[in-house]
Amino acid sequence: MRKQFRTLLIGATAIVALGAVPACSSGGSSSEATSPATTAASAADAPAAESFPEDARYIADMPMSDGGTMTLGVAVTGDKVVAYACDGSKDEAWFFGNQDDGSLDITGKFQDNLAASYNGSDVVGDLTMNGVTYNFSAPQVPDPAGMYTASLDGVRASWVVRPDNTATGVQFTPGGDSPAFDEMNDQIQQFRERVRNKRLLQPAAELDVTDLATTINGTPVQAELVTGTTTFK
Repeated sequence: MRKQFRTLLIGATAIVALGAVPACSSGGSSSEATSPATTAASAADAPAAESFPEDARYIADMPMSDGGTMTLGVAVTGDKVVAYACDGSKDEAWFFGNQDDGSLDITGKFQDNLAASYNGSDVVGDLTMNGVTYNFSAPQVPDPAGMYTASLDGVRASWVVRPDNTATGVQFTPGGDSPAFDEMNDQIQQFRERVRNKRLLQPAAELDVTDLATTINGTPVQAELVTGTTTFK
């Protein structure tokens, strides 16, 4: 009797063990869903950057933690890119570089960075200025919207003009010593304190987008449209 009971017990245990196999198999299916092959397929499905139009301009407004607005303009001419970001009062950054098949990654002279790609309609990416990162999506804008700049006796005023003709701009007056940028690569914080924070920045004068007339320190000047090939010191 005990021998029969033992036989029945062993048989029941075997049945239970066999019944557990499908559950283990199901676990294997979940593992396959996150396998490297599946992950690679998902990555392949992600939209790739598209080629920029030959000549185009883009603008985005981004909220700041202090309630202000950081405004970014991007101009593309062929493979050349120029971008300008400012808050309309006390901070600005210029970016000069190239785009590669719809993608760009440009670092400015104050270690600010613009990393973005073109998705067929907007320039989408991240702007990092003075240690703060802003996410943006900048649609293409028609004339006369874009970036404009004017200079007089070393003072430069720059604006980002929106399609509704509103503008955000900053006037830059050189100030303080300007050590060679290459000598400061390993001392970024000191570099920012000695150079970036010594810049004299203020709101730029109003710009008339009809004839591009404006003033710098009360003197009439003409502004120029910024394109992807614009250069200046």
